[in-house]
Amino acid sequence: MRPLAEAVIAPAIQTALSAVSKSQGALRDALIEEQAICDHRIVSEALWESGGLPAIRICNHCRLIEKGSHWSGGRTWSRHDFGRSDLGNEDGRLVQQISRDQFYDMRILV
Repeated sequence: MRPLAEAVIAPAIQTALSAVSKSQGALRDALIEEQAICDHRIVSEALWESGGLPAIRICNHCRLIEKGSHWSGGRTWSRHDFGRSDLGNEDGRLVQQISRDQFYDMRILV
């Protein structure tokens, strides 16, 4: 017994979903490649907020994201797991403070 045509996804929608999936893969590959070679010279930071929201940083160029520890913010930065930080305070790195809404708008989700 065959399912009703309305019970399965429309072919045009399935084709579009396949194209989106392929594009997401290409975007993911580009992010990985760029993040690996980026110097992360300009970084935006959303500060710690009460309620358990840690400081978070994002590279303005490659969009690499790093969550800070509960000690992080401003000139003091350590990664959430206290491992080696990619977006910490390096000489010559510019860190600008932004709101959480601005941070969330900058993210690239794939």
